[in-house]
Amino acid sequence: MPDRISSFIAPCSGGLINNLDPLTQGSNLSGSALRMINYEPSIQGGYRRISGFTNDYGTVPGEADAPALGVSVFSQLNDGIFACRKPASGNNYFHYWDNATSAWVTPSTSGSPTMTGVSRVRFAKVNWGVPKLVMTDGINPAATWDGTTYSQLTSGQIPSAPKYCTDFSGHLFLAGDPSEPNLLYFSAPLDETEWTPAAGSGVINVGFEVIQIKSFRDQLYIFGVNNIKKLVGNSLADFQLSDVTKNLGCVSSDSVVEFNGDLLFLAPDGIRPVSATERIGDIELGTLSKPIQTLFETFTQNEDLSTISVVVLNKKSQFRLFFANANSLGLIGALRRAGPEGQGFEYSQLIGIEVNCVDSDYIGDEEFVIHGDSNGNVFRQESGNNFNGDPIFSLYQTPYVYMDDPILRKLFYDVHTYMRAEGIVNINLGVNYSYGNPEVLTATDYGFTTAGAAAFWDAATYDTTDIYDGNPSPVRKTNIEGSSDSVSFSYVTVDDQPSHTIQAYVVSYTLADRR
Repeated sequence: MPDRISSFIAPCSGGLINNLDPLTQGSNLSGSALRMINYEPSIQGGYRRISGFTNDYGTVPGEADAPALGVSVFSQLNDGIFACRKPASGNNYFHYWDNATSAWVTPSTSGSPTMTGVSRVRFAKVNWGVPKLVMTDGINPAATWDGTTYSQLTSGQIPSAPKYCTDFSGHLFLAGDPSEPNLLYFSAPLDETEWTPAAGSGVINVGFEVIQIKSFRDQLYIFGVNNIKKLVGNSLADFQLSDVTKNLGCVSSDSVVEFNGDLLFLAPDGIRPVSATERIGDIELGTLSKPIQTLFETFTQNEDLSTISVVVLNKKSQFRLFFANANSLGLIGALRRAGPEGQGFEYSQLIGIEVNCVDSDYIGDEEFVIHGDSNGNVFRQESGNNFNGDPIFSLYQTPYVYMDDPILRKLFYDVHTYMRAEGIVNINLGVNYSYGNPEVLTATDYGFTTAGAAAFWDAATYDTTDIYDGNPSPVRKTNIEGSSDSVSFSYVTVDDQPSHTIQAYVVSYTLADRR
């Protein structure tokens, strides 16, 4: 009588996890990941290889080899795309994109600003009847752009070189001037040009060096390295400052981002929400990033945290954290419904994207995600199948699964991979046995393709490159060989090809003996 062949079923969910023992992860979270690079937790289930980026906006005018210092997406001004870069000569560092000419336009900047010593230009978007961009950089006075005119803010009681800016309760707030790092300034109500106390402007000493300010709902949060405070109220008459925490702070100025109805920031122990920080005494509350806790030790030891940039992709319910170095491993955090307990965070890592500055917002009903690199180029993310011509490396490795008994040997026959394919995709499948034990023979890598699968009609225009292409839900069977107490699968691509999603895998096996 032949041995009974069994099937082990693993839907892909849970994301990258590195804080569990191998037995728990292999048994209870068999669809999670030991390693996951350039895959994103998909809102449709499974893990999708991320899309590429394209150089839609060319190179910002400026000094040769100078980086893009800041980018912004703001649909209420010009054509909605803005960038800053050190000029080759003169003082005109601010630019906006003109769709009609497909070129950057360089307005004249008043006040002779300099980009010498500037590492980043930060933006705030305000609209008190007239939409304006506010720019700060820690070297020059704050400045505004209204679609026609660049103006510096220099009159009245105002810092001369603020780094941070935000709109709160109808006031423009500025902070981070290197000569007075503890001070928080605010303008008169509904007037970013008026900075006299008689008109309702003021200054507050928060008691520590400010490294970021962010308006969130009806509160303004002030971040330090070891402190966080919040400001509530509507005007000089009733503003009140209070402590959020005195023993925890933010380790990277540009890690603070509004996401999913909360304000997230990078703390020494990982990604934290402001809502949990305010209740830091509640023992059930932890960081949002406990599944990947050890990654943050790598961040603090090996990376320059001052180069961090964070952007939100609203349409995908995710945020992305980048470093300036393309070889550094960044982070994707995605909010996805995770079973009966409701929504949960899942994580992956990013590599191969050099980001000196980044921003996202909607122009019309379309979300634009743009970033600038160290050579002044500006790219649009979520575009194309490669990284501006370079192939995308992607890796998803499953946990070591052991089919209920981690000691008993199994004979493996095949693995069925359940996918969503957005075109013809070729994938390398690696098989690893016995928790990577070097004494156990590892099989040669296998490969499979979605070519020949039933086609579907793409939503794009019918043309020579985008027609009946791919299969939304192919299943690919790969015959494998080998035996072990446990097995892990690695899905790898290094290619310029359409995205795909690994949604589940099923392993066929029989039980053998104990060794």
